[in-house]
Amino acid sequence: MMKLSDIFDLRYGHSLELNALRQVSPPDGINFVSRAMRNNGVTARVLVDVEPGQPGEITVALGGNGVLSSFVQPEPFVCGRDVMILAAKNPEMSTVEKLWWCRCIWENRYRFSYGRQANRTLGSLAVPDEVPAWVSELKLPTYNGLSQPAGPPVALSPTEAWRLFALDDIFTVRKGKRLTKADREPGGTRFVGASEKNNGITDLCDLEPNFDRHCLTVPYNGNSVGIAFYQDEPFFASDDVQVLTPKTDVSRLALLFAAAVIRFERGRFTYGYKWNLTRMKKTQIRLPVNSDGDPDWDYMDTVMRGLPFSGVVASLQS
Repeated sequence: MMKLSDIFDLRYGHSLELNALRQVSPPDGINFVSRAMRNNGVTARVLVDVEPGQPGEITVALGGNGVLSSFVQPEPFVCGRDVMILAAKNPEMSTVEKLWWCRCIWENRYRFSYGRQANRTLGSLAVPDEVPAWVSELKLPTYNGLSQPAGPPVALSPTEAWRLFALDDIFTVRKGKRLTKADREPGGTRFVGASEKNNGITDLCDLEPNFDRHCLTVPYNGNSVGIAFYQDEPFFASDDVQVLTPKTDVSRLALLFAAAVIRFERGRFTYGYKWNLTRMKKTQIRLPVNSDGDPDWDYMDTVMRGLPFSGVVASLQS
């Protein structure tokens, strides 16, 4: 094992106070990196007159809930309090290798708490002697063109061309199965529970899927009630989730349209008035209709194709 200081030159960040800075919108200003765990640690864009950190340097949170959150910064930046800046001693170190070192740092977060920050000890952190060979084989994904739509923008039709449909009329609505964490082991099957993140997937389990792909999952329990997700692989649904399978041939994009509409109904339900199976079947949502008075799934698909980032979703259509 080596020390982190053998691989990187460490220095304290700028220790700026965000509330004392002028915040601006991109592309103006410069990234402000704090101890946040998300968005590369960037919490604002600010105007400052200090020497910024350089692209390719690593920022490490020294305390707080996100202690040892480590990020490779792609742009010039300045730091808030309790953030360390790491510069690779090897100028040829690749971004992929830096990301691997970030993970090594992050895995040591259990050593620190509110009473023991990483300020003085970060440099002495024990890390592996060398980078595994497989790291150099990894390719960083590119986001070029990611926001492109799959088709031209389409305006929503007037509301008089929409009507109410009971969910039970357009979907087969079924309940997931009751299962505790003690009843399952790690595996390769998606376990969908009462979560509003990661497409509702709480972990991967060893169980056989109890639902097929191409459907919507809607939690009726917890803070995530009504957060509808599209599922593109077979999965196991917990009993906190209702599963909506379309009764007709519907595209992925049209189902995502319906998922957005279903989310607008979530405010009607609470802990004292749960969106149980019976209520969900009777719940009505307003959708565009075709000349036959049926849901106009083709129109919904077209609307979704005109939205930013729809090109990525459309490329996954089966």
